[in-house]
Amino acid sequence: MYKMNFTQRNLSEILGVSPSRISDYLRGRSEPTLKVARAMSQKLKINADIILGV
Repeated sequence: MYKMNFTQRNLSEILGVSPSRISDYLRGRSEPTLKVARAMSQKLKINADIILGV
């Protein structure tokens, strides 16, 4: 997020989740669903292994 110069609001709009959900992901309070993880990989061009922690 920071390397791509996205704010939480920008990222939430791209992924289709609320800004508070992005905050929860960043703080470790929750993990993205498979649907959101897939969107992260596809829309942000990030390897799925990185998102899934493999």
